[in-house]
Amino acid sequence: MASSLPNHLNGMNVAPTPTFQQAIIYRECNRNHAALLGHVAFDGCREFLQAGGNGTKEAFKCIACGCHRNFHRRDVIFKPILPINSFVANSVAPAKADPPLPQPAEEDTEERGRKRRKRASYTEDQRDELKAFADKLGWKPQSHDKEQVEKFCLEMGISRRVFMLWLYNNKNLANQKTETSRALVTKP
Repeated sequence: MASSLPNHLNGMNVAPTPTFQQAIIYRECNRNHAALLGHVAFDGCREFLQAGGNGTKEAFKCIACGCHRNFHRRDVIFKPILPINSFVANSVAPAKADPPLPQPAEEDTEERGRKRRKRASYTEDQRDELKAFADKLGWKPQSHDKEQVEKFCLEMGISRRVFMLWLYNNKNLANQKTETSRALVTKP
């Protein structure tokens, strides 16, 4: 049996040169939805999600944005493939199987191909603290309140962004409650 390896490598465990397999992935949508108006506006779709099965017309349509696949940025990825032959198979120990991945929780279930974001939930005490601090700021934090907001967020264990989002989402509820309480006080 003649070896294809050079004489100085004959009998040594040498890894073969990998070959590459080409894979195509379609990324963010680049369709300009405001081109007719002379403006630029993208829809924010981050990845092409195939609407139908292979061989159908829907296979070229994205579920997320409704655009054709050609509007999405095309990435070509080269994956290495190692040839399996007796030389490598005899010298390499079998790989251990990876443990199964955990199943997503109910809140993280996929809906139409997109993963749902886990929502923040607050206890009643946290809501009371958030509301009291928001009342103290007048529900509109100014630039000079930045240090107070940072300190409060650090104490609460939330980021400034999460606090600002909560403030924005609950500002109207606070205004409605004050208006109804005013209406109840002014009625004879």
